[in-house]
Amino acid sequence: MPRPGNMLHLVSYDIPSDPAGDRRRARLARRLEGLGLRVQHSVFELDIDPLKLPGICRTLCECIDPEVDSVRIYPICGTCNAKITMLGISAVLERDTLFVW
Repeated sequence: MPRPGNMLHLVSYDIPSDPAGDRRRARLARRLEGLGLRVQHSVFELDIDPLKLPGICRTLCECIDPEVDSVRIYPICGTCNAKITMLGISAVLERDTLFVW
């Protein structure tokens, strides 16, 4: 469950596999690792204050080429968060970990 005032956001990205794309992907992943939990290779869960989302979007835009890269951010409400189903190996979700932005 997200911390009070925060909301869970799912961030996924698709960046081409070429030398320039590899650099952008690595830069984007580093930024996201500083903000949340990596749950799959190109999927992160961010437990953030929704008011900070515009600033986070600006930061992530600095990492991508909007002509060829795709980043999607989905808000997950508290009700939907409680209904998440995980199959197979899943990341350890430590919601008490504090990420400072």
